Amino acid sequence: MSSRVRSIVAAAVAAVTSLALRGASSAGPTSGATAGEQCDAVPVYDGGHVTERVCRDELAARDLTRLDLSAAWTPLALAAEGDADAPRYRDTYLALADERYADAGDDRTPAERDRYLESYGILPSLRVIHARLDDDDRHRCHDAVDDAALVARTDALHEESRDAARRRRDRARDLRDDLAWELRHRGLADLDALAAVDGYFRKRVARSRAADAYLDAVTAVQRHLACDGLLDDRGVDGLYTWRTATPVAAFQARNALIPTGTVDDDTRAVLLEDARASDLRAALRVLRERVVTATGLIEDGSAGAGPDLVLGYRLEPARCGQVRGHESLPDAAPDRIAEATAAAARALGWVDPAAVRAFLDDPPAEVAVRLPALPGYHAALAVAVEIDRGDVWYDPSPRTRAVARRPALVVYAVDGDRRVPLVRWPTTIGGWQDERLRGGDVEQRWKESPAGAFVWRQLYVAPAWLPPPSTPDDDFVRSLGGGDYELKRDVLGPGYRSAYGLAMLIHERVTTGRDGEVTYEDDGVRTHGSGNLASIFDGASHGCHRLLPAQALRLAGFLLQHLPHQRIGEVEVSYRRVVHHHGRFVATVEDRGYRIDFDQPIEVEVLPGTIRSRRKAPPR
Repeated sequence: MSSRVRSIVAAAVAAVTSLALRGASSAGPTSGATAGEQCDAVPVYDGGHVTERVCRDELAARDLTRLDLSAAWTPLALAAEGDADAPRYRDTYLALADERYADAGDDRTPAERDRYLESYGILPSLRVIHARLDDDDRHRCHDAVDDAALVARTDALHEESRDAARRRRDRARDLRDDLAWELRHRGLADLDALAAVDGYFRKRVARSRAADAYLDAVTAVQRHLACDGLLDDRGVDGLYTWRTATPVAAFQARNALIPTGTVDDDTRAVLLEDARASDLRAALRVLRERVVTATGLIEDGSAGAGPDLVLGYRLEPARCGQVRGHESLPDAAPDRIAEATAAAARALGWVDPAAVRAFLDDPPAEVAVRLPALPGYHAALAVAVEIDRGDVWYDPSPRTRAVARRPALVVYAVDGDRRVPLVRWPTTIGGWQDERLRGGDVEQRWKESPAGAFVWRQLYVAPAWLPPPSTPDDDFVRSLGGGDYELKRDVLGPGYRSAYGLAMLIHERVTTGRDGEVTYEDDGVRTHGSGNLASIFDGASHGCHRLLPAQALRLAGFLLQHLPHQRIGEVEVSYRRVVHHHGRFVATVEDRGYRIDFDQPIEVEVLPGTIRSRRKAPPR
């Protein structure tokens, strides 16, 4: 090799070495490895910057918490653990989170219909969050909507039939035309002048303005939906029919609201806020669940005064963390999740939409941050559960009642003689439901949620619903419109719209025989997630205690984080039923879900509640 070539090579090596050194320096020093040693180093963030890199096995000693920001993250219940395989549904969850619906198997069709799945417990991936923050055209579209009429409204906007909506629009147009004729005929300048003529015209002007304001408010909602690609321009017509209610429900699901299709106060607030702020709130919700998984926290303030804000933002509606008719529990845990999430957000620099967008341009797969210390009872946690049935009505009529105290599920940490309420979430109890009799007839029967002492020993992840013979055939079938019907395959599961959601705990009674042998009896009641979200706040079940899907998954992860357990794996079943309703359908289930057994039973006490009906005992 000539001296000239050697000098060129030496210069190139020196340049590469210099660049490498600068790169290492910009990422911060690596702590915990001696010279010549290698370690699995994790970047430590503070104030939005990498301050150092610390070996993974030294994070705990440094009071640092590792957060998984990778595309492979799932809630703990769906993750792999030790030598056990992850639940089969994990791949589907990851596809749905990334909005790759073609890879979602049986959940593809419902997911394409629902569009956004956060309300069902499927958090968007960070790639999806980045795409939303990066969509400047969408943000500008929302900015351009005239929201004056929507701001002025104080009542909810509900779905109407097409005929009723058209009549409303036609009446508004006719009234507007009549008043315009009066203005020309009387030579008046404006409607204020016409209203001043007498009481008759004052009322007609007020009626016309109210009618136009309603149409303008609906039109503003529709324009926001169009900005999100949920409605085409032809749908911006001021008519609040199912063609608007359906995309409103999708918009609600996208923003972690209950997808009712009605524009209530919570929905209006999100419609009116900057779309970039909505995307930031979604990012904070995603970060929150990563924090929950990393810390084992469940304390969300719901057992006390309610959830706290995170960096000034309320991440979901207040009713998700507060149960109607219940006061704060004594000694309730504060919202430690909000505190930890805010600390993580500040450490990563996620303080505004632009900062989150910049971070997600090239995010690391994992980071380490300093979070508030965990409470002492987390060190050796014992758990007890209480379900308050709230107001109970055994009488069959009236069907609709003003329930002052709704059912609630409370999780306690047992710390010696002290019981610390960690969460209190809305749930359901049984009620009057349609039941198919042996002869095929259907009648109303009382479905009881029995009070007493129970235990949880088995958790099913991504469970299937195996409907009992008493389930009416019409519960299996949905209308597609135009005389077409389909089997509700998604309700059977496994899937996010399963009647059991993505997590189910089985209630069992404990019996001790004379010989001291303990037996467990499954009485058919479960605590589980649900695809019927609205019922959790205002409805009744067939006896089970439903939870919001995200809360059911969080509860499952919390129990797995703190209590010894064994992962049994997928449980195969053979379920088949022929359904006759608007045709013939065959319902089959082959996978009951992924079973996990706890080493020690978890005590669950179902309280009697307050019997408000004349009948004081459940009907036989």
